Amino acid sequence: MINQITKSTGTAGQVLSCVGDSRLVTLTKQLATSGEGQVWHTDWPGHIAKLYYHPTYDRIHKLEVMIAHPPTNPNEEISHISFAWPKALLKDTAGNSVGFVMPEIANSIGLFDVYNPQRRRKVLPAFNWLYLHVTAMNIASITQAIHAKGYVLGDIKPQNILVTNQALPSIIDTDSFQVKDPATGQVFRCLVGSEGFTPPELLERDLAQLDQTEENDRFRLGVIIHLLLFGDQPFKGLWTGAGDSPDPNQLLRLGHWPYGVSPLIQPSPLTIPLDTVHPELQQCFLRCFNDGHWQPNLRPTPPEWLKALKVAIADLKACRHVNCHYYSQHYGHCYWCDRKKELGIDVFSKATLSREQRRARHQDNVETLVKPWKQTINTANTYLDVRRVVPSLSRLKALSLRLLNLGIKYTILAGVLSIIIGAVFFLGKIFVVQEDIDATLFNLFLLIGLFVFWSYLTQSSD
Repeated sequence: MINQITKSTGTAGQVLSCVGDSRLVTLTKQLATSGEGQVWHTDWPGHIAKLYYHPTYDRIHKLEVMIAHPPTNPNEEISHISFAWPKALLKDTAGNSVGFVMPEIANSIGLFDVYNPQRRRKVLPAFNWLYLHVTAMNIASITQAIHAKGYVLGDIKPQNILVTNQALPSIIDTDSFQVKDPATGQVFRCLVGSEGFTPPELLERDLAQLDQTEENDRFRLGVIIHLLLFGDQPFKGLWTGAGDSPDPNQLLRLGHWPYGVSPLIQPSPLTIPLDTVHPELQQCFLRCFNDGHWQPNLRPTPPEWLKALKVAIADLKACRHVNCHYYSQHYGHCYWCDRKKELGIDVFSKATLSREQRRARHQDNVETLVKPWKQTINTANTYLDVRRVVPSLSRLKALSLRLLNLGIKYTILAGVLSIIIGAVFFLGKIFVVQEDIDATLFNLFLLIGLFVFWSYLTQSSD
């Protein structure tokens, strides 16, 4: 094969053949275009084709290695495509290799729309902090699977990660990965990098002239996870040094971030504090951006991120006041409610509860309301029972005790009624503020039921 083929482009209706397979692929509609080629819909259900303008020998051989050695899909059991991996090479009618066919990632949105609060509120309003943790965990799991096969992702950036509404991510643009041929040892390098995601040791270096390592990917993975959990780049904050703040790329180069060793960058009023996440995650971020800034081997590995995220997810607790708020129990209280109160900003807007969630919340309300009152009723009835009139007492003494008995009973009844009336106002205030009509009606009927319940018990004690 010659080293470079004259620039070629696809056309609608063009028929291509799969290398090593008798099947044919027909291009139907152009999906996207870039500086290196075009992406087309095909007549293969669930598959798209990428055609290169200049399909060099090295590029085609790189694809051959990838097709022969795919990584294990960590989400195979749930039939989710974790990466758009090349499936087969494509040849034109002249026998020239022009591109490849790969799975199409459907029903997903870009990572920017997931971590950015304004975009997320529009496209995924129910996507809460728990979902962001799960998304980060799944990205770490996919990265681990890719590294296990000896690949380096290289150009990790939000544009190359798509996410479903179930927090399942997929990596695209996999043909840009760094690939090593296990048979010959030849390395096909990743030639591109993105600002804000390139580790400091690779800044201003010619990526075409160096072999990258998994340790370089560890930095990029840390930035992606920071974006998901905190909604912004780590190398930003309130500049306390002289003059204007350096640009984010310069801050990254110097390792200046709000929790670094340098005091020149401090958390801004809008910065989400590091201690809002689980302590194990805090340590991962500190290792990645402090210890690992100039010592890449100290950065957390994907399995270490995965472990920390699993622990953090298990520690998350649902807020009792806002149904879309989750917070770390180690933090102690709902940071998002505090943030809304102090800054007037709620990055996780209220979502509509499902039927199962409403049923669970109603059950919690039942347990919360009935348990203390049931104990009070049982205590009152026990107190009244041991003071029943003894038949052997005189009529006057019995009458006195009965009057005392009634006085105690109605005193307790008056106390319970006061509690009920106070609870009505308290619950009414809560549910009117939350505009939760279902919950308000439910608790109203619950209180009516308690009146009936109390009447039954007091009658049975006579």
